[in-house]
Amino acid sequence: MAAISQADATAMALPKSTILSESDNDSTTAEGSAEFVSVARRLVEIPREQGLENISMLLEQDMLNRYQAKTPQLNFLLQSERAFAKLVGMKYACALNSGGIAISLGLEAMKRVLFSDDAFDKIRVYSNAFTFHAVPSACVVAGFAETLKLIEATEELVLDLDHLEECIKEDLASGRFANGKMILVLSYMRGRVPDMHRVLELCSRYEMQLLEDSAHGYGCSFDSRMCGSFGVVSTISSQANKLVNTGEGGM
Repeated sequence: MAAISQADATAMALPKSTILSESDNDSTTAEGSAEFVSVARRLVEIPREQGLENISMLLEQDMLNRYQAKTPQLNFLLQSERAFAKLVGMKYACALNSGGIAISLGLEAMKRVLFSDDAFDKIRVYSNAFTFHAVPSACVVAGFAETLKLIEATEELVLDLDHLEECIKEDLASGRFANGKMILVLSYMRGRVPDMHRVLELCSRYEMQLLEDSAHGYGCSFDSRMCGSFGVVSTISSQANKLVNTGEGGM
């Protein structure tokens, strides 16, 4: 059962010798062909034109933040939140200024709701050692600097689930942490998705809560289930290098 990363999917979908088009009638593949222009227009020009049109509407109607939306169809932020929630199979979404802030706020929310009676030093947080620095930084910002433990990656660059379980068992044996007092911040770094069946099995066995960092993972799926739909909380980034580019941003 294989998980396909964004990078792998792109490589399979767009080999160097192939140019995608809406029609298979013309087999021309050279850059500059009608097919290539069509793809460029669909993926670059049309979104740019629509974006400029939207900006013009916002300025003309004095709707420069989400609370000034005078008509539902012009509340683009709300539409984006609903679209992403539907995409990843979550009930709600909240747009923020970055994916890192999304992780820290998600952790703070989990602490308030799921661990309201527990001190921070009684909650173990596990996360990827192989990830972008914003992920552990967000854990620190959320208050888990002293209990954050980084888990190694496999040769395939996914979270090493054997190492994760070893660490869980060591923590339980030490007496410092208990079942039900753990959070896994799972980062799909570079679109690499681990065996989610086993991830969920470990979460169930040790009553561990799951937060998905899908900054590199939205659009990926595992066993026909969208990444971002497995956890109590899932976060995305829309920073300039991500699939959806808002310059900076997240949910």
